[in-house]
Amino acid sequence: MRTYSLPYGDSQVEFTLPEGSEAHCIEPNKVQTLKNIRSEVSKSLYKLNGIIKPSRRVAIIVDDITRPTPTAEILPSLLDYLNSKGVRDDLISLMVALGTHRPMTPEELMVKYGEALDRVNLIQPDFRDPEKQVRVGVMPGGAPIEVNKEISKVDMAIGVGMVTPHHVSGFSGGSKIVLPGISGERTVGEMHLLSARLRRSFLGIEKNEVRDLMDLVANRARLRGLVELVVDGRGEPTWVGAGYVGEVFKEGVREARRVYEVESPRALDFVIASSYPADLEFWQAHKSLYPADMILRDGGTLILLTPCPEGVAKTHSEVVELAGLPPEEIDKRVREEFVRDPVGAANSIVWSKIRSRIKIVVVSDGISENEAKSMGFGWYGDLQEAINSEMKGLHRPRVGIMRNAPELLPKVR
Repeated sequence: MRTYSLPYGDSQVEFTLPEGSEAHCIEPNKVQTLKNIRSEVSKSLYKLNGIIKPSRRVAIIVDDITRPTPTAEILPSLLDYLNSKGVRDDLISLMVALGTHRPMTPEELMVKYGEALDRVNLIQPDFRDPEKQVRVGVMPGGAPIEVNKEISKVDMAIGVGMVTPHHVSGFSGGSKIVLPGISGERTVGEMHLLSARLRRSFLGIEKNEVRDLMDLVANRARLRGLVELVVDGRGEPTWVGAGYVGEVFKEGVREARRVYEVESPRALDFVIASSYPADLEFWQAHKSLYPADMILRDGGTLILLTPCPEGVAKTHSEVVELAGLPPEEIDKRVREEFVRDPVGAANSIVWSKIRSRIKIVVVSDGISENEAKSMGFGWYGDLQEAINSEMKGLHRPRVGIMRNAPELLPKVR
């Protein structure tokens, strides 16, 4: 009997499948990685020449600890480049695109941003504090566009991040560094609700209504340039690009497809998925649901292996109460303003939609059985126990084994 393994935090968990199972291993494509990321970044920065002007105030918007972007390797070259164009360090601020995530700890900041912290001012936005937001426009539906007010003090912004398939906007990267990155709660809530109401997932759909909204907000927030990366399944960079927002994003999407778009069977009975590298909390790990949903049959089962050391969601505790409800009921509560957290409600709607089509089971030390059941999920403390119990009595189940599930884009055959 063959033994398989999947990552679980810093360890590996081994498991076997029932005799006669038809197993399909689904993981990122193996592609050549970059040998020297600092050198590659330096070589790409000339494409920002048409954007950067001397003595201008510049915000560099960077992704946070939940993303594997090697930001500490990028920032020294970017800061030196800006200096060479007449933008001194005292004119530059570093804004963390926390979105609705918790603030980073001092230790996390040092690991993520390194020596740049000694050169420029750091800002960690608070998406929930209305006093920290500034209105820069109106959405097509009439809701205000609110972003962190520090962005109103600069002449332009440059985003630094990575591109992967993403369920809300098709792909991460590009204008997503601003929305939700540095936007206020009402604006982020409207964006997430737009996505949740339109469909279960926009995974891999490059052009969509949510991306259009992100582009609008990013333009109002003066995002003018990008430095983007794509990393492989081990977190090693495969590509870096710099330049104007739209152009770099399109290049990043092409590379992300090359790494993460993988041939996959359809209508599987089971998917066993690891949430690595989105392990911190279920608010990150839930990205595993969307690629699994694409390849499971109606009534199929996802067994999600996820450590979640910070639990379900540090800044969205209400999802534990909401996610177990029918999607229509959650949306009704949002429209009647009975929900405190519209962002959490939006994700709860999507989880509920997926849960109405497939069974979701979590194997986790960080999520309790009561929390899982409240969200409408099954729960086990051991992966092999989950497999044995959920597959008991089945004849030749078709099983997908997903490594790096949060980043995958199945190309269903």
